[in-house]
Amino acid sequence: MVTIDAKGLYYKTLNRQIREILSKGEKEIILKNILGQRYIGDGLRSRAALQIYGTPGQDLGAFMNGSSITVHGNAQDGVANTMNAGKIVIHGKAGEIPGHSMRGGKVFIKGDVEYRAGIHMKEYMDQVPRLIIGGTAKDYCGEYMAGGRVIILNLEDKEGSPVGYSVGTGIHGGAIYIRGRVEEYQLGVGAIFADINEADREFLEDALGEYSKDLGLDLTGIALEDFVKITRKGYRPFAKLYTPGMNIKYGTPKHLNLTPPCTYNCPADVPTPEFIKLIVDGKIKEAQLLMDEFTPFRMSVCGTVCPAPCMDACSRNLIDGPVQIQQLARDYYPDFDPELPKDKRQEIISIIGAGPAGLSAAWQLARRGYNVNVYDAMDDLGGKVRNAIPRERLSDEALDKDINRIKTLPIRFNLGMFLDREKLEEIYSNSNAVMIATGAHITKRINYPGGERILSGLEFLININEGQPMDLSGKEVVIIGAGNVGMDMACESWRLGARKVTAVDIQKPLAFGRELELAEELGTQILWPKMIEKLDENKIYFKDGTDVTADVIFFSIGEVPDTSFLPESVLLDKRGYMVTADKSFKGSDPKVYGAGDIIKPGLITDAIGMGRLAAMEIHATLNGEKFSYPEKELVPTKRIGTVYFGSETTEIERCMSCGTCIFCDICMEKCPQEAMTRNDEIFTIDPVKCTGCYTCVSVCPRGAIQEEFVGDFTMDEPGD
Repeated sequence: MVTIDAKGLYYKTLNRQIREILSKGEKEIILKNILGQRYIGDGLRSRAALQIYGTPGQDLGAFMNGSSITVHGNAQDGVANTMNAGKIVIHGKAGEIPGHSMRGGKVFIKGDVEYRAGIHMKEYMDQVPRLIIGGTAKDYCGEYMAGGRVIILNLEDKEGSPVGYSVGTGIHGGAIYIRGRVEEYQLGVGAIFADINEADREFLEDALGEYSKDLGLDLTGIALEDFVKITRKGYRPFAKLYTPGMNIKYGTPKHLNLTPPCTYNCPADVPTPEFIKLIVDGKIKEAQLLMDEFTPFRMSVCGTVCPAPCMDACSRNLIDGPVQIQQLARDYYPDFDPELPKDKRQEIISIIGAGPAGLSAAWQLARRGYNVNVYDAMDDLGGKVRNAIPRERLSDEALDKDINRIKTLPIRFNLGMFLDREKLEEIYSNSNAVMIATGAHITKRINYPGGERILSGLEFLININEGQPMDLSGKEVVIIGAGNVGMDMACESWRLGARKVTAVDIQKPLAFGRELELAEELGTQILWPKMIEKLDENKIYFKDGTDVTADVIFFSIGEVPDTSFLPESVLLDKRGYMVTADKSFKGSDPKVYGAGDIIKPGLITDAIGMGRLAAMEIHATLNGEKFSYPEKELVPTKRIGTVYFGSETTEIERCMSCGTCIFCDICMEKCPQEAMTRNDEIFTIDPVKCTGCYTCVSVCPRGAIQEEFVGDFTMDEPGD
């Protein structure tokens, strides 16, 4: 190993020294006091390793072919420009065009990068370059990609999208994986969203494992479900823009209802604007019947414990704050029982689990006349909604309102029944379909040295609700995991007499909303990022050298399902979750379906929505029909005309009905050519009169009219 002090060295002199040392057989060089020297490691072909302390200049590792470079600091523009093989690990940030024209190798960056990350990346045969960015990236990420993989991790969970605009412009190969929210308007021409399949999951697990090892990061809290995938729409996204093939034509605008942000962000797909519109029109019972089509948990979940992603996404936030959707759910709660089925069917549906997913499915199927049998190990209905949510947040009275409505349906409940494989096989043989909705109840654990004394947070909450609370008088409590469940545990710990409550997490806490506010108001201290090194009988020691006193410690990092009762015909993934087909709830056994945390962890509303859709798939299958997974197309925020709103006097009038036409006729009034007409709910645009000025698109308050391109960017087949 040779050390070079590069302070004041001219970049040419430094690079000459590096090559001379490597030519003598040395394999590792430490470069100290680097400050802006360019072209370090360019073109190296040996298996050398460079350790850089400082900030290297432009084109670090350009044309490199097999060496490795580790930068203990930031890097400037052009990292790995046209690199062919090797690895570059940067423990800080990087500038513009990292990974420019990479043909192979790997680049791991801990922090943020600037513009055009991964531009012109390509791959050849088995050489598939990887560019992993731990922070965020700005505009034109993945521009003109012809291959390779770009991963944006957004480890600090910064507000807003982790990428800028024009993502994947001109992409015609490879893929971009982004952890966080990306809107369709951020995509560049030729880029589309794609579903993440099993091969993608395997790749991400492998790539993130290597990345975390090289950078010394703990990524156990990263969920693959949080990633979106962006890839090419076709092979030649700009082919039609070159003469003589250029033939751009603009079509007439299109009247098209899109998904409002509240519904788009609701895991149960509740169509809130339609619900509110019926109330405005005085059709109260019709509004309540509409809600029955989506969820039986209007009081306990929608109106009480749901963290309300609908309200977070509400376009009214752009003006004066969200529509109080939770309050409306409570105010317009039905005072009647659900309608009983008119026709009785012969099929028997067995549902294993009486939590939110199982009861949601039972509600849907029983209302359609099926013979529904529900099995659960507990003595009451509700699952975690009943047993794991503190009574201070969800009273028995609120939950019982929903449960009692469910009980009015002809559903047979088999409670206090523990199932093993033999019993499940018996149920299976007597059923036309079986749905597994047992949730996840086994606390996830990390085997820290000395961690045997860490208790299950879920069991802690369940014991409280069962009347067996732990005495925490005068105790210092530490909760590992700072999500909303962790905040519930913090509040309960204070109520049980704790002297101090601390929540620790390896990343920015996922807790939000009322749960976080209550915990902080009580004095809960939240520490992050904190990676635990070990524990003893008194303290938790972190890898950054700090520690915290802990008399009682709880895990709150999630749960995994118990699948010991499932037959071998039901396949599980590597994490122990039930495997279902893409956009389907059907398992590997065609008679077995899944919903809720048995498939993937999520909110209570996720379980409710999945239970409903699984029931719809069972219903379609038993009718010999194809199940169509509902797709949602979000109305762009820029299409919402906020200028039309702000003077409403009642809460139900404040809904802007985003994406959904309410026939206000502003588009027709403002059309300069009088090209638009309406017959009841049918709009007609005269293509002769329409000049394509898109005034109607601009003035529509709700974004229900969209500009439409007709045949302009049709993708060519290979070889065109």
